[in-house]
Amino acid sequence: MLGTTLLSGCSEDAEAPGESLPSATSSTPTTEALPVVGPADFPVPPEARTQDAAGAEAFLRYWIDLLDRQRAVPAGQPLRDLGPDCGECQRIAKNYDDAAASGWRYVGGELTLNDVPAPVMEADTAYVSFGIRQEAIEAVDGAGAVIDSQPLAPNVFGGIDLTWSPSDQAWIVTSFGFG
Repeated sequence: MLGTTLLSGCSEDAEAPGESLPSATSSTPTTEALPVVGPADFPVPPEARTQDAAGAEAFLRYWIDLLDRQRAVPAGQPLRDLGPDCGECQRIAKNYDDAAASGWRYVGGELTLNDVPAPVMEADTAYVSFGIRQEAIEAVDGAGAVIDSQPLAPNVFGGIDLTWSPSDQAWIVTSFGFG
C-alpha cells in the first residue's frame, strides 16, 4: 500500500518564540490493517500481499503451504476462496472435500518447491513458474485401506497465474498446475 503525505509550510512572518502555538500532531501516516484473506488461523502473510514480484513469489510459497495444510485436514474451502475462477484449484478443493465426506485421509504428498525463477509481472497479473517435489501419496479410507496412490515426483514443472485483487489487497489464483 502506498501512502501519500502532503506537507506545506509558510516562510512569511514567523511567530515570536513566546507566543502560543497549536500543538503538533503526528505526521506519521497510519496504515489500515489488511483485511484477513485465507483461513483465519492461517491467513495470507503480509509479505505475500504486496503487488510486486516479491509478493507474488511469497504468495506462491504460501499457496504450496496451504495445499499441504488443507490436504492434511482435508478441507477445500480455503482453496476455493483464493482461487474462485481457477479450475484446478476447484478440482483439488473438491477432492479434499470428497475425501473428508467419505472418511478418507491423505498420507504423504508433501510439496517442496525446488526452483522458483523470478515471476513475470504484467500490470495486475503475475506468472510464476516453478519446479516442485511431491512426496509419494496415498488416499486411505477409514479402515486404513489404500484407495489410491501416486509415487514420488522428485522434480516436476508447474506454474501459477495470479491476479491482484485491490479490494482484498491480495493475490488471487487464476490458474495453477504441476505435473
